[in-house]
Amino acid sequence: MILFTCIALSLTLFYTTLMGYYTIGWNRLPLFDKPKDFKASLYVTVIIPARNEGNTIAQLLDELLSQDYPKHLLDIVVVDDASTDNTAEVVLRYKETGIRLLQLENQNINRAHKKRAIEFAIKECNSTIIITTDADCSISSHWVSTIVAFQQAHQACFISAPVAMGPNNSLFQKFQALEFAGLVGIGGAALQHHHPNMCNGANVAYLREAFIAVNGYEGNDSIPSGDDEFLMHKMFSAFPKKVFFLKNPEVIVRTDAAKSLNLFINQRMRWVSKSTKYENKSITLILSLCYLFNLSILINFLGAFFNHTMAWLFLGQVLLKIVAEGILLMKVTEFIKLQKLMIWLIPEQILHVVYVVVIGFLGNLGSYQWKGRKV
Repeated sequence: MILFTCIALSLTLFYTTLMGYYTIGWNRLPLFDKPKDFKASLYVTVIIPARNEGNTIAQLLDELLSQDYPKHLLDIVVVDDASTDNTAEVVLRYKETGIRLLQLENQNINRAHKKRAIEFAIKECNSTIIITTDADCSISSHWVSTIVAFQQAHQACFISAPVAMGPNNSLFQKFQALEFAGLVGIGGAALQHHHPNMCNGANVAYLREAFIAVNGYEGNDSIPSGDDEFLMHKMFSAFPKKVFFLKNPEVIVRTDAAKSLNLFINQRMRWVSKSTKYENKSITLILSLCYLFNLSILINFLGAFFNHTMAWLFLGQVLLKIVAEGILLMKVTEFIKLQKLMIWLIPEQILHVVYVVVIGFLGNLGSYQWKGRKV
């Protein structure tokens, strides 16, 4: 019992220190203001991999056509990844606007379908900057111009930008949005500390020549997820001073939270499935210790019914977790304009423990369904 108590306390100290480290990083991230005299000169391609997004993609395409970036410098490419719905038909309605549709045949040889779609599009474009997003996202009219202005100001090779979930109608979606805000904060803070860990492919940009220089997804092209994070890590290895997080409200990409438990579980299993595949093993180590911290909370909760020491350990761990993560979440939700979610912090944090333990186990064990495919 003494050994377990020491381990639980050590994991708690590690976790609270880590959250403090990320909070400091987030606070140090400077807000970027697009220069008033900004003049667009770079040719940009926005790539949208899409599979069965016929019900959502039109809104994104309309928003892309409403960008304040010069039309002659903006190339919009949708890659239809063997959709079984009317995605291609919807995109073809925009043909006269210049939006291009590329179509991939269904292949089961390589499970990394999204990476294949993006690589296919990059080969078919001649732009300087590549920006990727997802078909079910929403963007502001200043999204492209702000990203390009940031790239020019910092000569960035790779840019990670924020993604927020919303609108959130159900309590289930509110919990997801709050948890996801923490991931955004951690990803931004880690880049500020020059120790990149996570980003989101719904909002990244990079130089096409840098993508070619690091050989794209070579080395991880058979891993289903990670079109964002693995590429960021490769970029950071090659250009350590040219990888940034862009903190600006105009570039926040918004997406819907999962509407059902089944979709949520499969989504998070997909994210977790790459946790042991990082070349930088310090990331895997940190993820493992975070998992063990949450597992120790769950064990203490179960043991609290039989042992007073475990009951006090459980209460102490949960309290410190709520405070440590709450401080970070308060800062991030303020930035993404979702402060109202903070009223759900305590129940979200308790459920988060169970979610991390269960999904962390399943994500590294079994297969999952995504976009109508078994992966």
